[in-house]
Order: sequence, then structure tokens, then C-alpha cells
Amino acid sequence: MNGFQIWDSHVHIFPPEIYEHWETYAARDPYFGMLTKKSENGTGTEEAWANAEEALHCAELAGVYGLVMQGWYWNDIGLMHLHNDYMAQAIKNHPQRLKAFASINPMFGKDAISEIERCVSLGFRGIGELGPGGYDFQSPQFLDVLECAVHYHLPVCIHCGEPVGHAYPGKDTTSLAPIPQLLKTYPNLKLILAHMGGGLPFYEMNPRYKELFQNVRYDTAANPLLYDIIKSIKAVISMVGPNRLLYGSDFPLLLYPCVKREMDFSLFIHDINQNANLSEQEWTQFMGKNLLEFIM
Repeated sequence: MNGFQIWDSHVHIFPPEIYEHWETYAARDPYFGMLTKKSENGTGTEEAWANAEEALHCAELAGVYGLVMQGWYWNDIGLMHLHNDYMAQAIKNHPQRLKAFASINPMFGKDAISEIERCVSLGFRGIGELGPGGYDFQSPQFLDVLECAVHYHLPVCIHCGEPVGHAYPGKDTTSLAPIPQLLKTYPNLKLILAHMGGGLPFYEMNPRYKELFQNVRYDTAANPLLYDIIKSIKAVISMVGPNRLLYGSDFPLLLYPCVKREMDFSLFIHDINQNANLSEQEWTQFMGKNLLEFIM
């Protein structure tokens, strides 16, 4: 609307050597291999692959201007460095259209903190996506990451799994119950709770919790695979307001696998644009303005 630039808050972009030699890296990090293994029959949801240039090309075709690259859940310190090095070069090559969140595993302890500090010096704008299953919300290592994020004014994106429903690769059953206490402990902490926060927006309607969540944002990553797209977006806007929901796709995950088997931004955006009946203000906030204000 009116030349507004769409920003996707949640994409995963990889160095080409990782997906060109997938077997090598899957053996090096078995959890990565489990989450990204292609389905054998060619149907269903699966992970597609994109480097920075491929992602930007797909974004242009869909009318998306900017992308926030999220990190991965590496259990290998060397792969964490490799991925961050690639994203650092990508934001250097495309400074107007790409922003990066540091790929971090809190369980790396001091190495995780050192990597956050390195990524800050390289111009990264946040930390995450953290998870699934790679941390305990109350572990000293995780709390050290949060304290580092507060120190550098970095938002932290956390993978949130819905507590009910079908099982699928990458579903995280980690309880989200500690989050309100974390927000009490760190009132200046900025959180992005991915995948509609695993249902947490509903609990914000409890007046005991409402004020705690003012520095929390929710994204719509993988929404078409998890929820009724339009009803869930409108419901979250009604519960927390139009200024706290972020458009995110989880690109290049295939969001409409029965309709399209190639990586794509356009179907999700078209669905929102045609069916959500958002006002112009809601559209501009949700599709980019909220994100840019939150990570600046």
C-alpha cells in the first residue's frame, strides 16, 4: 500500500556449501540432519534451501523488500561460526535489504557470549532463532545470553512450540511457563516469540501478565502449517494489538506443500492481503513497521 516496503522478520539462509554437501553437515550435526532431511516420497512439508541471492530474488518476485536472516540451532561451534560468517558477508553485500540475527546455542557457554559480541561488531541486529530443545529457560548459560542481549540492546528470537497438536520434526515441547518470570527479571529484555508464541498471546489477556509483555513481539513464521492463517492473525491482533505482531514466513520452508513445491514468499503474502481485511495502518505495522521499530 502506497509504496510501503514489506519486511520478512524470519527467514533462514544458508551458505551454499551446507546444502550442496548436506550429508557431510548432517553427519557433523545430527540434529540438523534430522530437522532438514528431505521426505522420501516427495510430498508433505520439507525444508527448501536458499542462499542470500536466491532469497532476495524470490523476495523481489513477491514484492518483499527486506529480510531478517535468523540463525540455526547448531550443536557444532564451527558450524555456528560458519553460518554467522556467511550472514555477515551477506549484510555487507546487501546492507539495505538484509539484516541478521546471530546464530547462537546458549549451551556453548562462554563461546556463545563471545560469538554474540563478535556478531555485534559485524552489525547484527539480534540473537536467534534459539531452539528448539537447545536450552533450558532457567539454565545459567541461557540467562547469560539474555543478559548479554540486554547489555547490547538486542532482541532475542525464541522458537516456541504449541503445547498440543500433532508431532512433526522440530516441534519443541519445552514449557513456556518460565517466560513471565524472565520478563520480570529482565524488564528491558526484548523478545520475539516465533510461531505465534506457541499460544502465549491468549495468556496476555490475564491482567496479571499483560504489562509484562510490552517488550514482546510475536511472529507468524510457519503459520500456514500450524493454524488457520487468517483467523489466527486477526485473533492475535485483537488480543495484543496491531503493533506487536510481525510478519515472518520461515522461508524457505514450504508453507503450502500441497500447492507449491518451490520456495516462495508470494502465496502467504497474497493470502494475508486478500483475506485478512487489514486496515492500511494494520498492514503497514504488521508487514514491516513493527519489525523495523523493534530492532533499531
